[in-house]
Amino acid sequence: MKDIKVRLKSAIILLLILIPFLFVVYYGKISGKIIGIVFYSIISTWAVYEVISHRILKKWESIIIAISSVLIWLMPLDWFLNQPSQIETNSFLNLASNTGINAASLIAQIKETLFFGYDSITKFRVLQLLILITLISFIYIIELFVSKAKLKRKINSYLIVLFVTWFIPLAFKTIFVFNAANIYLLFAMVTIPIFTDSMAYVGGSLIGRKIIKRGFAPTISPKKSWEGVIIGFISGAIFVFITMYLGHLTKSNEIFRVFSNWKQLVVGLIVLPIASIVGDLIFSGIKRILGIKDFSNLIPGHGGFMDRFDSMSLVAISLAAILLIK
Repeated sequence: MKDIKVRLKSAIILLLILIPFLFVVYYGKISGKIIGIVFYSIISTWAVYEVISHRILKKWESIIIAISSVLIWLMPLDWFLNQPSQIETNSFLNLASNTGINAASLIAQIKETLFFGYDSITKFRVLQLLILITLISFIYIIELFVSKAKLKRKINSYLIVLFVTWFIPLAFKTIFVFNAANIYLLFAMVTIPIFTDSMAYVGGSLIGRKIIKRGFAPTISPKKSWEGVIIGFISGAIFVFITMYLGHLTKSNEIFRVFSNWKQLVVGLIVLPIASIVGDLIFSGIKRILGIKDFSNLIPGHGGFMDRFDSMSLVAISLAAILLIK
């Protein structure tokens, strides 16, 4: 009972902080968007640090790598450096100068800023990744000779650090773009993993292992059952249909029309509930490899940021990719 009270108290405090902030980012135009970028980038930097700071790396090495992950936010440089007289749909100024943007502008933001952005200054599309890979590889080459840990452990750590240093800031940058572009899209994206995970928990609690005796992922998450996952997936798919196709169902404002065609809807119905389940498994697997229960104790009763935002991170990136389907 004490643990439940701690978790509930932490959740209420977190919501009281985050919900007003989300509206500030959406309605605040340039000042709100700048606050949003600073806030989200700090969160993502901390989230990277809390994952990579276990076992192999020294503290100063973890700090350097975590700070370097901000490169995912800073590039492509064109996003920030377009002049006001040259505002294009994929620029930060276009995102920041409006309270919300239309579907075409959102797709341009996703395509050019998150996934395929060309940087006319550096002449690279993936310079940030090359820098991060080089830095991380250099640090691990040093650790290869200095650290007494087994080679397998070093390789596992190296691959985890490479993954999270790219994935986590990209996920939070995606969430920021959704926040700035369409407040309804943000809340829909946030609630999909919450609803899917909740229904999976309820289903697993009621009929877990009564039909299929073997667990869903016994080596990664022993408590997960096939029944819970199936119920979570079906419930999540229904929830995706309602939230992402709501505008078309009710013929209401464009803000509620997330999916613009049937291909996006079909892929979303399948991929988003799976992303919620897989996102949780990915970070549960990382914790098992690292031999830890939680990434940090930042949020009492809940652990660290990535203990709470694991499913949401993969859902955000998956949703961004689905919106590019024509």
